[in-house]
Amino acid sequence: MQKPAHRFPFIVLAVLVVLTACVTVNIYFPAAKVEKTAEKIVDEVYQEKKDTPPAEQKGKPSSMIDGGLLGGLTRLAWLGPATAHAEDATTVSNAGIRALKEQIGQRHQELLPFYKQGQVGITKDGFLEVRITSGLGLPQVATLKRLVDADNAARRQLYEEVGKALNLQPDQISQVRQIFAKQWREKAQAGWPVQADDGKWSTK
Repeated sequence: MQKPAHRFPFIVLAVLVVLTACVTVNIYFPAAKVEKTAEKIVDEVYQEKKDTPPAEQKGKPSSMIDGGLLGGLTRLAWLGPATAHAEDATTVSNAGIRALKEQIGQRHQELLPFYKQGQVGITKDGFLEVRITSGLGLPQVATLKRLVDADNAARRQLYEEVGKALNLQPDQISQVRQIFAKQWREKAQAGWPVQADDGKWSTK
């Protein structure tokens, strides 16, 4: 008659172990918000390659046309509080993320010729890789490698910054990176080298 009493602590312990395992496995990951954030950032970086037509410039204050940090701050002010609030509902941003996006966007201008010539490509992990250097002089090769190294460092920091802003666990940063990698490749221009998930390279 006393056996059930002895078994009770073991049953409770088993239940606690199961509950703990469930909590560990089912860690929330805001995939939709990360995807929206990645899409917005990639769009803005890739759109840096397009010059603003004079017709559009006429309708904006002169400070809106200027580049650099002043231009970025002015653009934020131009959007107004209502727009910024609407973006926060579906994306994540902070000063660090915006600064890294600006760095990557500015460097993108310098990398464009190398993309078009197939000398640099986008990997399955959301980074850049030097593909070929034939036809380039030693100074150009050095410039290309410097740009790729700097861009990869900024991208790695960007993924980590997005993760921190969303209070993600360190092991969830790889998911952020994969989502960004998908956007970088899908939005790449025709002719750019991209790496598929299976590791094979092709031209977009």
